[in-house]
Amino acid sequence: MNLFALTNNPAARIVRFPLTQELQAEISAVFAQQFIAFNKGIENVIPFDGRYRPEEGELLAIDDYVDIEGLAHAVANPLTIDQFDPQIHTFDGMKALFTRHEENGTNQILIQLFENRRVIANKGLTMFFSDNTFKRMSESGLTLDTRLLAVLEGGQLKFQSFHFLSRVLDMSEYFKEATADEVKDFANHEKLAVENLNNFVEDASAPIRKKITLILQSGVLDNFTTTQIVAAAQNFKVEIKTTEDGRIALPTNSTELRRLLRFLDEDYYESPLTQTHFVSNSKRVAD
Repeated sequence: MNLFALTNNPAARIVRFPLTQELQAEISAVFAQQFIAFNKGIENVIPFDGRYRPEEGELLAIDDYVDIEGLAHAVANPLTIDQFDPQIHTFDGMKALFTRHEENGTNQILIQLFENRRVIANKGLTMFFSDNTFKRMSESGLTLDTRLLAVLEGGQLKFQSFHFLSRVLDMSEYFKEATADEVKDFANHEKLAVENLNNFVEDASAPIRKKITLILQSGVLDNFTTTQIVAAAQNFKVEIKTTEDGRIALPTNSTELRRLLRFLDEDYYESPLTQTHFVSNSKRVAD
């Protein structure tokens, strides 16, 4: 059993921890239990598209995940990975811990989030309790997280929180905020009108850029006329102002802008039974 750390240090992206046989067995057991907990009660594995937040009993998955960090290479060739040396390496900059796990003849890579609060530093006077007495800690150490962040099996990456996953792995290929050029393209769409393009781009916050990405991906502005969009918005009491030439005026007020973007991203829906109107922050296409 080998335990690895993924770091943000380009010179040592992955390091391997030297472990005693006893500690190897204990860590292996911890990860095995966390793997069971990760999969317990899971009824649906849903393809990730950036729009849906999984509920209890669900996981998100990316098929054909490209392992650019080389996690699979590390677990398959552990002796090619530099061993942790406190004279060279530090716990600062470590993003994740991972190890290989085998279940029913299939190999998985189990990934934990690693945060600085899990470092046991020897700065100052640090004590630990052993053999009925406190002893001074002379070396640094670390603790494991209590759950898995993700599981990589073959080319499929399964996880629950994209937010935390993106802190560890480069997920820009799978979902990204709109760039400045994409924000400009959005604002310059033939169905939209913006009062000041430069201010619109500069003021576009991360949530607004994410919404713009989803709206551009959906093609809603290309597939529906301005009249259709305005009429549908009236059903949900979302006010859309238009210019004299019939374009949708992008609000300068951030609250109104976010309301419009949420409507264009189809976050508004109506209950089929009570006809009650709702706003959702998570959705996927129904089966």
